[in-house]
Amino acid sequence: MTSDMTGDMTGDIADGQWRRVHPLSPLLRMWAVLVGIVAVIAAQQAETLGRLRDLLEESPLPTGLVVVAVLVAIPVVFLIGWVVSLPWWRAVGYRIDGEEIAVRRGVVSRQLRTARFDRVQAVDLVEPLAPRLFRLAGVKVETAGGSGSSVAVEYLPRQDAEDLRSHLLTLVHGAPGQTDHGDDLSHTGQTDLRSDWRKPNGSAVVPMIPITRSLVAAALSGATVLVVVGTAVALATPAGLAVLLPVLAGAVPWVWGVLNTSWRFTATQDGDVLGITFGLTERRRQSIPRTRVHAVEVSQPVAWRLLGWWKVRVDVAGYGAESGSGGSTTTVLPVGDLSLALHVLETLTPLDGRAIAAVAHPEGRARDGSPTAHTYLSPRSARWVSPVDRTRQGTTLVSDPDGSGQLTAVVSHQGLFRRAVSVISPAHIQELSYRLGPVQNMLGLAGVRFDLVPGPVSMAGRDLTTADAVDLVTRLRARRLPEPETHAVRPE
Repeated sequence: MTSDMTGDMTGDIADGQWRRVHPLSPLLRMWAVLVGIVAVIAAQQAETLGRLRDLLEESPLPTGLVVVAVLVAIPVVFLIGWVVSLPWWRAVGYRIDGEEIAVRRGVVSRQLRTARFDRVQAVDLVEPLAPRLFRLAGVKVETAGGSGSSVAVEYLPRQDAEDLRSHLLTLVHGAPGQTDHGDDLSHTGQTDLRSDWRKPNGSAVVPMIPITRSLVAAALSGATVLVVVGTAVALATPAGLAVLLPVLAGAVPWVWGVLNTSWRFTATQDGDVLGITFGLTERRRQSIPRTRVHAVEVSQPVAWRLLGWWKVRVDVAGYGAESGSGGSTTTVLPVGDLSLALHVLETLTPLDGRAIAAVAHPEGRARDGSPTAHTYLSPRSARWVSPVDRTRQGTTLVSDPDGSGQLTAVVSHQGLFRRAVSVISPAHIQELSYRLGPVQNMLGLAGVRFDLVPGPVSMAGRDLTTADAVDLVTRLRARRLPEPETHAVRPE
């Protein structure tokens, strides 16, 4: 393969030379738009298409000949589209030097996006459905710039894309490692306050989730219940489709998201990097440095209690909320039994199995607790503001068992119907907010909100006595904070 096409991946890729993507890339990047245009035209011209069908039925031409003509027309149209897209292909390219990766595209309106290696959060391999049919894949570089700051190389032959991802991980983190599934991951080379409690390396954190489990989990999601209720209402009332269509419009994407993020999901650990592979229509292989995993939540939707299934989500520094992370997931266990959820919780938090059983078990804290933990519970007067969850919610501070009194973890329980437990290292709490509303003030209650990095996990000390809330804030304000990250200045 020459540099005119996708570049020589076996040579020095960081030579600062522009390389081109695969010639089909512009067409494949627009295929969804083209399909949408065809669908809209077909819907608007339904009457014309109906008359055309009638003419074909009345035509003396054999049906087989018409079918052959249609089959021949499809590749001809595809070829014409490819020829038209060639100017856009020639304008697309990527370049790697010692400091950054740059991607350019555009014919009329030109665009240049760059990502400095010292700002890269993750390097993912992405395989959407259409490119996968041609054995092509993309490489997406997530940066710390927030939503819309990612840089994508789309598309390359799959092996070239894997080589590019491996090379970028080497430039960002160091020499890549190899997992049992062939994922090219790397050590982060970073240290933080968790360096003294990291668990031994293991290959498989989450074995591949069975397809049947993914299907059942999607069927038992809250959106499915909404669809069933909406259907019953639509059938029992004159509203009919006026009720059902909005319900389907909101529920179907949700169910699809549950299914897509758990389809053939697997998670492996190599050094300090968690490698995740998942996806039905779009296969994605992403790497999450464990040093960037802040809060971990184990939760159980109500319908899943019938089967004893749980899910685990995390807050990842630099990823933001899942809806704005460009397809990257913050779910590290889409659906699994309790033992698997506990294994993931132990892998990603400062707590070992014994501490989890005592103070952070998803089904509730142990009655005897732990001598190195202090738990804040909602008093009886909180039943007026939290009548359902009062007996389930609580916040626990876990100290180092060596007697130093240094906090090692903060645990938050919540939910009677949707049960959840969240764990975070105190150093990863960004800010603390003492909250006292008018009703809480009358009842002698207060709350403490933990401000975390953007993500799906939220934590708080809910409906505590004012004395407990003040004590919780005071103890957490004395927590040890991580050293600010510094980046070496690169020579010019």
